[in-house]
Amino acid sequence: MFPRPSPALTVLLVLALGACATAPGRPPEPGPLPPSETPAPAQVPPDPTPTGSATVDLALQSRVDALMASLSVEDKVGQLMMVGFAGTGVDASVEALVRGRRVGGVCLFKRNIASGEQVARLNDGLRRLLADGIPPFLALDQEGGNVVRVKDEVVVLPGNMALGATRSPELAYAAGHAQGEDLKRLGFNMNLAPVLDVNLNPRNPVIGIRSYGDSVSLVSELGRAFVRGQQDAGLVTVAKHFPGHGATDADSHRDLPVMRESREEVLAQMEPFRAVIQDGLDGLMTAHVAVPGLTGDDVPATLHPRVLDGLLRRRLGFDGLVLTDELEMDAIAQRYGVGRAAVLAVKAGADMVLVPWRAEKKTEVYEALLAAALSRDLPPARLDEAVRHVLTAKVRRGLFESPPLWEERLAHPPDPEHAEVARRIARAAVTLLRTDGKHFPLSPGTRLAVITAEDSLGEAILERVPGAQVLNVPAWPSKARRAVLRQRARRLALAADVVVVGLVNSHQLELVTLAAATGRPVLVVSMGLPYLAESVDEARAVLAIYSYQPAATEAAAAALFGEIGTPGRLPVGLSRLAFGHGLEGVSREQAAAANRHPERGAR
Repeated sequence: MFPRPSPALTVLLVLALGACATAPGRPPEPGPLPPSETPAPAQVPPDPTPTGSATVDLALQSRVDALMASLSVEDKVGQLMMVGFAGTGVDASVEALVRGRRVGGVCLFKRNIASGEQVARLNDGLRRLLADGIPPFLALDQEGGNVVRVKDEVVVLPGNMALGATRSPELAYAAGHAQGEDLKRLGFNMNLAPVLDVNLNPRNPVIGIRSYGDSVSLVSELGRAFVRGQQDAGLVTVAKHFPGHGATDADSHRDLPVMRESREEVLAQMEPFRAVIQDGLDGLMTAHVAVPGLTGDDVPATLHPRVLDGLLRRRLGFDGLVLTDELEMDAIAQRYGVGRAAVLAVKAGADMVLVPWRAEKKTEVYEALLAAALSRDLPPARLDEAVRHVLTAKVRRGLFESPPLWEERLAHPPDPEHAEVARRIARAAVTLLRTDGKHFPLSPGTRLAVITAEDSLGEAILERVPGAQVLNVPAWPSKARRAVLRQRARRLALAADVVVVGLVNSHQLELVTLAAATGRPVLVVSMGLPYLAESVDEARAVLAIYSYQPAATEAAAAALFGEIGTPGRLPVGLSRLAFGHGLEGVSREQAAAANRHPERGAR
């Protein structure tokens, strides 16, 4: 239903991309979707009219003109900066950074967040620092799955690859909308999500389950729905990582990844970005990847005029906000220096630069941008264009309207339907990859041993079988601990009838082999990349849930005990299992109904 790029698809996508500059329109529609196997919590609204320069809101433009006229060069340079800081409150150093530089935005990370209430207070404090000026973007990376910055007072989604396994744009829309509402309640006005990279390389070290899958059309369809849901909730949405990071095998935190595909293949991977641009996306984050198939050199896309100005702005017609990924990553910092890179990025077409970590690097970037602006090395027209994109996003999403204070926003708990969205996604994502037909689902009276790298899986099983023996192992065990863990795992397995092993990464594979060597049947729950599931030949049954968040592990436990079926389908192709594979695990309730009405099972 959602094929990976074929040569024919590649040609079609390239033709579509080539037509964007002169005839913008709706992206090509994918084939019909299979019916959702869970009740849809929300319907995807009709597609919006594509936005573009011809439909500019004149009132918005007038407001931006007035704001531009009030800004000094120093103010404009401040608007180009998205910064971070250490700590969980506003102190003198934070005030000097945010108010002193009049920055355009602040990005919060785990180091800044202790609880939902604390971060709501922090966001209000940051907003007050610029109460007499241009309000800042208050951003975070809240993707769901393995990238979650705040965990309470907000829905925690299972993640993109789990959504990919559901095949449901309705659930993707509901996920974006629920998350957008919850983040706004905590005082955020921007989210650096979703990830629209197509995970074509199983060895990709930075994307993986952050992607919806390895099908261009699947990523496009679910990405469009999620973006629309989050933007309908009023949150500035910045999709990432343009032009695509999913086919690379390097981490830009350490090295410069290179997209080695042909020009046509690179353009095909960009279709999810083109699709959301045509729907009116607020913003894009750039990837620090070299694209020699498009540019002929190894200059990172973040700094390349042919990628940002030529391809993104002129060819794809994107008139929204362009934010760089962190400039302190080694792929940029080691090759160019952070200050010089900031100037090159803005000259190439970026509107804001992300500098979240070291204090001296923020000073370096500010001084480099200011010097470039004053010397006109950064042309005044490009500076003004960048600031206009920043201000347009702020006006459009209502940042100049003061929200209620945090006490009022948190006076009532978050909408319980939002947690239900996460639950529905998790249950619709459970994929049965293999079973011997004997040991799955589990019987309630089975003596169980559970060896898992995620505590919540053991907790969900204990709720059903209080006598189960659970061994929680580190996701990344040290060499010194491995021998002890092997001994404990063996003892646990020998005392059980069945062993359940929860995988997060390859470090748990030896525990599967060890448990199977005792002669006990082993059931595997894969909570990370599904590619690992092909390395557990000893397992009698294998479930993939694509997430270790509590909603996902609860769904896994429900499937293990036959409380629910296994409607999920692989969102990536494996070496021995095709894209779309998934066995129909029947719940005990469904099995009982079939026994009562055998004629229904004959259709």
